[in-house]
Amino acid sequence: MLSSELLRYQIQNEQILVTYVDPQSEEYLQMARDILDIYAAHREKTRGKLAAALEEYESYNTNYRVTRGFAKILEGKSEFEIVSAMEPELLREQIFAFSGTHHPIVTEAGLTHHMTRDEAVESLSQQIGISVEQIFSGMYADLEENRVMTNFEPPTPEWLLHRYNVALAQAMLYRASELRIRIYRNIPTKYKLVFKFIKFFRLIHVVTGNHQEGYHITLDGPASMFRLSLKYGIQMALFLPALLHCNRWWMEADIVINKGRRYIFKLADDFDLQSHYKDPGEFDSKLERAFAEKFAATKTEWILEREADIIDLKDTVMIPDFAFVHPDGRRALMEIVGFWTPDYLKKKLDKLRRAELSNMVIVVSDKLNCSAEDFIDIPGEVIFFKTRILVNEVIRGVERCALKTENGKWKTEHPPQPLPIDVIGHSSPPERKDLKNFPFQTPLRAKRSKQDFCDKKS
Repeated sequence: MLSSELLRYQIQNEQILVTYVDPQSEEYLQMARDILDIYAAHREKTRGKLAAALEEYESYNTNYRVTRGFAKILEGKSEFEIVSAMEPELLREQIFAFSGTHHPIVTEAGLTHHMTRDEAVESLSQQIGISVEQIFSGMYADLEENRVMTNFEPPTPEWLLHRYNVALAQAMLYRASELRIRIYRNIPTKYKLVFKFIKFFRLIHVVTGNHQEGYHITLDGPASMFRLSLKYGIQMALFLPALLHCNRWWMEADIVINKGRRYIFKLADDFDLQSHYKDPGEFDSKLERAFAEKFAATKTEWILEREADIIDLKDTVMIPDFAFVHPDGRRALMEIVGFWTPDYLKKKLDKLRRAELSNMVIVVSDKLNCSAEDFIDIPGEVIFFKTRILVNEVIRGVERCALKTENGKWKTEHPPQPLPIDVIGHSSPPERKDLKNFPFQTPLRAKRSKQDFCDKKS
């Protein structure tokens, strides 16, 4: 990711406008090709030689922030390793021990001192069994500038420009004190990816909303803490590409720079920022896709919804794979426990116990190391399958456990707890904002033109 000194932005009316590059610009595309060529030419060469080549290129190009930004991103596509015939630390020990034994070693032999530097290296080479060239190249091979590029996966120039634009937005979040996000109705897997990364990076958050109308999310940024945390700032930045996968959204962040002054930084789905994270698609697995396709071909009054409910478990969330809705108001959920590791199975069973969803159909692969006894204390219906999930058997399970709803509310004494309005990731301290005054009414969009946000060179 980019460091703060590589940021490009302007400040207008208390708002930060990041200067993105135009992905269609031939000048920037050529710059990307040049940096890619330099990296490709330095396979099996040291980092120091690569840095020298980049510095020479930069001397002919005044737009150093862009060229350095491109190079920084390509570091993530490169692998540098210590290449030495002997462990460098051990090699140095051998050299110093040999030097101490044969001291002094001189450049030219004289009457009193006979061993020269070349003779010493040759003698040491024979003693430790590696060549003279390997001694010189390996002696300090563990220094960063001497590490060798052993692998480089070149992306396309277009990918590099899009990745650079996202990296600019990410770098701006290092000094955010708060992020306010509005996600409108999306494919459920998009929600799941967002919540997954919020939880994975342990971002302090407040969430309100539901899967039908979308969600309002507030994230506390690194600048809101007593001491600015670089690690937390990086985690905040790493979250952004997950948000970019959503179809309709906007975000605004309070940025603290210039000796504590606060500015607004805005993003939205129409900024043409493309995530480099893998698109989750509509289904998490072939098993889920196959079930949905078979269900669609089955005659039934039940309607299948994909990952429609988010169940709050306080320190994490659970998103059942499917929901079943009947015209008479009944509703049931379904979770597939497929081919996973023992640790995953343990965590999955723990989530199911804590969720206490009596209207849950749990579909379990019989290839897992578990039995019906493992589900005795888990409410709902449990169905085991061999290689494929039988739709009619699931529907029968749904009929047995579905709960009646009325105006979206469960008609039961102990309903499941979805996330219509809740606070997760917090212990609800009294200083948190009153959710009734949550600061989201209408999307806040910057009045902007493409020229305001994009450095278009051609």
